[in-house]
Amino acid sequence: MRRPRITRRAFLQIAGGLALATLTEIRLPHPVARAITRISWIERGVFPGAGTYTSPSVAIPRPFNSIEVGWRAVVPAGGSLTIAVRTSVDGQHWSDWVVLAPDPHAAPHQPDAWVYATPVLVTPSTALQYRVQLEPGIDGSPVRLEAVELGCVDTRGDDVRFLAETPLIDGWIIPRAGWGADESLRFDENGKEIWPPSYAPVEKIIIHHTVTQNNPPDPAASVRAIYAYHAITQGWGDIGYNFLVDWQGNVYEGRYGGPNVVGAHTAGYNTGTMGIAVLGDFTSTAPPQPAIDSLMRLIRERAPQVDPGGISYFRDLVDVPNIGGHRDYNLTECPGDHLYEVIPDIRGRLKGTGPVVFRSRPRPGQARGELVSVTFTPTELYAGTLVRVDFAVRNTGEVDLLTQGPPPGFTYEESQSFDSVGFPKVEGCFRVGVDFEGNTGIPNPFRWGLPNRLPPGQETTVTGFIRLRSARQWRFTASLVQEFVRYQQQGVFAQDVVTLPAPTSPAPPSSDPGMVYFSETQHNVPRVFFDYWEANGGLERFGYPLTEPFPEFSATDGHTYLTQYFERARFEHHPEFAGTQFEVLLGLLGSERTAARRQEPPFQPVPPPSEPGVDYFPETGHTLRGLFRQYWWQNGGLPIFGFPISEQFEEQSKTDGQVYVVQYFERNRFEWHPELAGTRYEVLLGHLAREILIDRGWL
Repeated sequence: MRRPRITRRAFLQIAGGLALATLTEIRLPHPVARAITRISWIERGVFPGAGTYTSPSVAIPRPFNSIEVGWRAVVPAGGSLTIAVRTSVDGQHWSDWVVLAPDPHAAPHQPDAWVYATPVLVTPSTALQYRVQLEPGIDGSPVRLEAVELGCVDTRGDDVRFLAETPLIDGWIIPRAGWGADESLRFDENGKEIWPPSYAPVEKIIIHHTVTQNNPPDPAASVRAIYAYHAITQGWGDIGYNFLVDWQGNVYEGRYGGPNVVGAHTAGYNTGTMGIAVLGDFTSTAPPQPAIDSLMRLIRERAPQVDPGGISYFRDLVDVPNIGGHRDYNLTECPGDHLYEVIPDIRGRLKGTGPVVFRSRPRPGQARGELVSVTFTPTELYAGTLVRVDFAVRNTGEVDLLTQGPPPGFTYEESQSFDSVGFPKVEGCFRVGVDFEGNTGIPNPFRWGLPNRLPPGQETTVTGFIRLRSARQWRFTASLVQEFVRYQQQGVFAQDVVTLPAPTSPAPPSSDPGMVYFSETQHNVPRVFFDYWEANGGLERFGYPLTEPFPEFSATDGHTYLTQYFERARFEHHPEFAGTQFEVLLGLLGSERTAARRQEPPFQPVPPPSEPGVDYFPETGHTLRGLFRQYWWQNGGLPIFGFPISEQFEEQSKTDGQVYVVQYFERNRFEWHPELAGTRYEVLLGHLAREILIDRGWL
C-alpha cells in the first residue's frame, strides 16, 4: 500500500525576508518511525559571471541532518565553479565550509543539465548558508550559473526499536524495512514502478564510500538520507547501492530486488557488478576494522562465484580486478585513498594468501564504432507494410563492441519502442537505432542489436523492420548508441519515406490490355497472376482479389516482388523464374500467421506414426491424414500448399466466428466444414490473406 506524502508551501527566513519553499513529508511505514521531511527551494538570477557569491543565511523552520545541493550551469573551457555549504545549530555558530563535488555515482550529464552533489550529513541544524566561487574561461567567457537547488532533509527517527524488531536477512543483514525504507518512493503518482528491477550475474565487486559523516550516531538515518537523495532528488525511485556497511559493521540491504539485481553506483558499469558502499569519508581517515570484516563477509557470502584474486577484461576496460574500487571504473577518488589501499588485503584474505596487488590501474580500451552506411527500402510503400533498414557497422575502437536484443530481423510496429517490446537498455551495450522527425517520445525508439559482439576492425550488417501504419511522409535518421554511455553517432543518414493509402481501395478498370478486371471487388489483376489463378483452382481455391498489384518487401527472403492479395492467398511474381511453373509463387501466409505460435502444442513436432493411411513429413515433423490428406494430394500438394506446420486441432475462425477443425500449412490453412459434407466444399482454405489485411488496417 502506498504511504501518504504531504506537500505544501513553507516560508524560509532569509536575511530578514521570506522565501517560498516546498515542504514534503514522507510517512515512513513503521508506526514508531518519524516522517522524513524535505524542504527545498531554488535560487536564480543572483549569480555573477565571475568572483564569489555568498548567500544570506537561511533559517529552516525544522531541524535537518542532510543537505542536498544541485546546480545548473555552463562552464566555459578553462573556467571553474565551486560550491560549498555550511550549517549552524543556532544561527550564530557555524560549521566549517564543506566543498561539494559532482556525484560520481550518477551517469554523465549533458553540459547544461542539472548536476547534484552527494548528500552532506550534518549534526541536526537549523540554518544553512552556501557559497559559490566562479572563475571565467581562458578567453574571459563568464560562467553561466542559471540556478542552485537546495534541500534540507530530516531523516532522523524518533525510535529505532524497529531495527531490532525486523527479521534479519540470513541472520545478519538489515533488510530495507529494518532501516526504514519507504517503499512508496519506488512508484510514481500513478502507482507505476519508476525503476523496475533487472538482473545480471555478478562478475565484479565495486567498493565505494558515501563521502558522508564518519561514525554517525544513527547510521540508519544516513542510509535513509542517501535513499531520499537517490529516489527523490535524482529521480531514480530507489537507492543505487546494492549494500551499505556502517562503521560498526552493520550491513544494510540497498537496492530493491534481491540477489543479482542491477544497481546504480558506477556509471557505465552497473550491469554485472555489485556495488557496496561503506558509510563515511575515507579520503584522509582509515576505515574501521568492523566495516572491513563485514565487507569481506558480504563478498564471500553474496558473490562466492567471484575469484577474489582475479583480474580480467570487463566491458570496455582492460585488466579490471574482480574486487576493486569505484576509481577503477570512473574518473573519481572514490572510495577514498585509505579505503582503496586496503582492497589488496581484502582480496588476499578472501583468497587465503597475502595481499593481492595489481601494479597498474585498469586502463580504458576505447569502445568506438561507426555507421558506414544506412539504407531504407522501399522509400515509397503502402501503409501497413514493412520498411527495411540495413545498417553497416564498423568497430573503430580497441575492444569488442558488446550488444543486446532485439536481434537483427526484429519487426517493430509503428507505435512500439525498444522499451515497450521488452528490450530495455543494457548498460554499455551497442545498438543501432532509427528516429523520425516529430517524435515526442523515447529518442530512437526502434533499436536493434548487432548479430554478435564485434571485434576491433571488423564490420557487420544489421537489418531491421518497421511496420508503418500511418499514411504520411516520414523523415528517418539513424544512430549508433552505447546504452547509458553515449551516442557514437546520432541523427545521421537522413532518408525521406512516403507511406501511401492502402491498395485495397476500389480501382477503375485499367486500360492496360495485360490486366483483367474483377468487377466483384473492383480490382485489376495482371495477366500473369490471372493465368495462374485460373489454372490452379480459381475462385474456389483463391477467392477474389482484394488489392491492386503492388511491390512488397518479402520477409521470407528479403527481396521485393510484385504482389497481389486474394481472399485466401498472396501471389508473388518471381521474374527470375520467368517461363517456368515457378514464375508465380504463393506467399508463406501460414508460416507468417503462426510465427508467434510455434510453442503451442499443435505446432510441436510429433514422432512418425505407425498407423496406415497417414503421411509423415520429416521436414517439419508433422502428419497429414484423413480428408486433409486427400485434399492436399488432389489439389496441388507441395507447390500450392507447402509442408504441414501443425497437426489438426480445433480453432475459432476470425472470418465467421465458428469453430472448425483446422491444419496449418506453410502457405495456407485447411478448414473442415462438416455442414458441407459430401460436397467439394467440405474442405476449404482459410481466409489468411484477408486476415492479414484486416490486421494491417486495410480492410
